[in-house]
Amino acid sequence: MGGHFPKEELKKLIKFGVTGCANTLIDLVISTLLLQVAGVGVYLAKGVGYCAGMLNSYLVNRSWTFQSKQRAVGPQLIRFVVTNGLMLGVSMLLIGGLTRLGLPDFPAMVLSTGGTLVLNFIVSRLWVFK
Repeated sequence: MGGHFPKEELKKLIKFGVTGCANTLIDLVISTLLLQVAGVGVYLAKGVGYCAGMLNSYLVNRSWTFQSKQRAVGPQLIRFVVTNGLMLGVSMLLIGGLTRLGLPDFPAMVLSTGGTLVLNFIVSRLWVFK
């Protein structure tokens, strides 16, 4: 390869990034509304927001980013749910750690979202949508 990044992989990375921004926006809007408007606890707010972003992520990454031809329901969906369950767990651990360090709930929630983005792409590319 000699340091050359394949053009198709770069396209997928860009599409994943665009989709990730949309997912993150969905997650943060719903989480923020639940946390700051509805008064829901930070963990429930993050869980619901994350699930909404996750649904968008699966649908868009499956059809647009990776253009998967596999059935919508099957092993790929199971890998996706497992991966995102782990990412949600990592996110919750980050929120817990950051709030214990004195960071308020909202910034901790935002930082935890950013903290899982890169890890999610790697696992999605190499395992979920391989």
